[in-house]
Amino acid sequence: MSRLAAVAALACSLTAFAQGTEGPAGATQAAAVDANTPESKEARELVNRYLTAVKAKKWAEAKKFLHPKTLEAIAERKKRLGKEDHPMAPWFHEKVDSWLKDYKLGAASQGPGGTIFVETSEDNFQVEEKGLAEGEKATYLVGKKDGKWFVVDKKRGESFTNDSVKIGYKGWFDKVEKAPEPEKAE
Repeated sequence: MSRLAAVAALACSLTAFAQGTEGPAGATQAAAVDANTPESKEARELVNRYLTAVKAKKWAEAKKFLHPKTLEAIAERKKRLGKEDHPMAPWFHEKVDSWLKDYKLGAASQGPGGTIFVETSEDNFQVEEKGLAEGEKATYLVGKKDGKWFVVDKKRGESFTNDSVKIGYKGWFDKVEKAPEPEKAE
């Protein structure tokens, strides 16, 4: 990535942050999950294990934490484009763009259908610039498939919306049982 493109991307991301987190009706960001819930703890721990493997460049280990459909999407891109250019393919990006040097876990937010968004702050070594970009914000989508938690996708400099998950990942997650309706007193 050239310096001009990097500056343009930074300016766009800063503009997006300045606009706030509200979107069209039904597309607002989720409220923060209580850090003590079992689901948020599991999701944060999974992202931590995944990022530890990525930081150590243990690609086989990192792939074990990825959703099966994410791995299919990466393979499809490789077949179609001739390269694994996907946000969840850090082994590709380390050669051409950047690699993870360090990270900090941030807040966990409840997403639709039992998913959880986990925010991070990442320090990435930029290959072309030969320098460290510190504190880059990222959000990971985590969800359950066949009763097991997986890291599904990543967005840099922004978060997922409820609508983007409902529409873009339809059928990727276990169905969440709805709590029974309380009976009305007569």
